[in-house]
Amino acid sequence: MRRTRLLGGFVFGALLSFGIALFAQSTHPSEDFKKYCAKCHGDDGKAQTQRGKSLDARDFTDPDFQKDQTDAQMIEAVTDGKDDMPPFGKKLTKEQIESLVKFDVRGFAPKK
Repeated sequence: MRRTRLLGGFVFGALLSFGIALFAQSTHPSEDFKKYCAKCHGDDGKAQTQRGKSLDARDFTDPDFQKDQTDAQMIEAVTDGKDDMPPFGKKLTKEQIESLVKFDVRGFAPKK
């Protein structure tokens, strides 16, 4: 009886984790990314929007960019602004900025 409950709990947990992972994939890019970043970087992260091209915005799908930039560097750039990108530190919370970097920007990295 105890094994059955344990096994049931394990299966439930596995299914729940799978569902969360599937949901996370289906919501990329996030609404925050679409609202604050896509104007320049595009919904696909390639920065091929008219505004992105004119500002020479970063292409988040570029493997060199993904390799060369640390999360901390990107968080600082989003918070304080960098080059032509305005600062978002007063518009977004620290958690929102970290989420944008870790899940949205890193989510555009080429799959290995």
